[in-house]
Amino acid sequence: MKINNYTLRFKTKKFMDFIDITDKVNNLIKKDKIKNGFVIVFSKHTTAAVRINEKEHGIYKDFEAFTKKILPHKQYYHHNDLTIRTENLVCDMGASDCLNGHSHCLHLLMGATSELVPIVAGKLALGAYQKLFLIELDRSRSREILVQITY
Repeated sequence: MKINNYTLRFKTKKFMDFIDITDKVNNLIKKDKIKNGFVIVFSKHTTAAVRINEKEHGIYKDFEAFTKKILPHKQYYHHNDLTIRTENLVCDMGASDCLNGHSHCLHLLMGATSELVPIVAGKLALGAYQKLFLIELDRSRSREILVQITY
């Protein structure tokens, strides 16, 4: 068994930015000339998700509307209360960088750290309408995705 690791870097634009990363992952498989195996596509962030879904703008809008209903940005989150929060502080008091409790909760609900996809005949074995997405759950940020190909 062999394992190849790659890092893909992205700059997201906004909350609920859906970035289709399918071709980039397929290009890595093609570059390595892998015929059969599997690939793990892993988000290195707790406010960005990797998910498989259909590439259709209505779904993006529906999902954004749904998430705003169940996890409104303006709701009270303990994570955002800098008078009680003591862990992982990398911002100044009151800075919006830390006020993203809704993003962390959404990530937990999605179970969305990674996707595992078979490689068959040299490409991702996705269904007819399936694509791999990096989904921004917070705001515009630089993101890293680890792609691990095993064959």
